[in-house]
Amino acid sequence: MLYWDTSALFAFLITEKHSTKVRDLVAEQGSSTAYTSMITPLEFESAIQRRLSERTLNPREADQARLFGVDFRKKAFLLPLDQNALDTALHLQKIYELRPGDAIQLASARLGTDSPSRVVFLCLDERLTEAAKREGFQV
Repeated sequence: MLYWDTSALFAFLITEKHSTKVRDLVAEQGSSTAYTSMITPLEFESAIQRRLSERTLNPREADQARLFGVDFRKKAFLLPLDQNALDTALHLQKIYELRPGDAIQLASARLGTDSPSRVVFLCLDERLTEAAKREGFQV
């Protein structure tokens, strides 16, 4: 099973420094079940907008990325944000000193499985990756 943080999802689609690494890891996993947080589509769109503003992504590439995002949402299981997710995120944020979005991502990953050791947590943020590792995920 694969948990997708927004950073890995974006790198999977848009060529950047770690794209090859993410793509190779996904290819190794085959057709694993994908899951992510309900906030991932919003973070994904924010990344597209930032890249458009920086002019490191052109409008055609942005449209392609958006289509990929819609397709991903149809295939992946999106974990809802509820009181339990918020409580878990607050707890994880304190333990690992995570940014709010990262705490929500890790809480979603944690609530989405009974066995973190069987989940590959795809992420390019060092602090979030370390926290996921400490929670028992494969990173």
